[in-house]
Amino acid sequence: MKHPTQFRRQNIARLIAALIISSGLAACASNSDGTKSTGSQSSRYFGDHPGQEATRLTIGKGDCRVLRLAVEGAEGAPVRAESEASPPSSHCLISGDGGLQVSVYLDASTAARQRYFNRMTEQVQFYGTESAKRPHAVAGVGDRGGHNQSASWIPALSTLYAVRGNRWLTVSYAAQGVPRAARKERAAELARQAFELTAR
Repeated sequence: MKHPTQFRRQNIARLIAALIISSGLAACASNSDGTKSTGSQSSRYFGDHPGQEATRLTIGKGDCRVLRLAVEGAEGAPVRAESEASPPSSHCLISGDGGLQVSVYLDASTAARQRYFNRMTEQVQFYGTESAKRPHAVAGVGDRGGHNQSASWIPALSTLYAVRGNRWLTVSYAAQGVPRAARKERAAELARQAFELTAR
């Protein structure tokens, strides 16, 4: 028969082993923001796949000038622009008289493609019965195939979301007196241009 001290030692050993195992599992668990903590390894987006690594692609100052000229042509009036070209998230902000506000954001960080599809899925789940808040497929902007699900216009937000490879573009186009259909077409054209400009 074992002495009570031996039982206590065995129980303490089991407790220590359980704590080590549970802490190891916690280190590999997914965080609430979708990343995985893996100790010394760098964080990765949960569910990412090969080809969805972060890149240094950006919307540069020169790209922003091209987009500004495109908006000026569409609006028939001079506009102003400012850019932030730091990867993996860069943008070009364009503004003009009469409440014109246009923004082009590029997300080229890890798993940007997966996060685009997650975002559209959530939009459908929350607003599937509201046409103005539901994503509407836009042809000829994102990746080919897949029933044009790689580019989506949400009328209520006056915003186009599109993905090519691991580049996720968000183009918002707000202009007073311009119908939604026209804003959609202008946003789609800006997205096409931005994809071409950032395909380096």
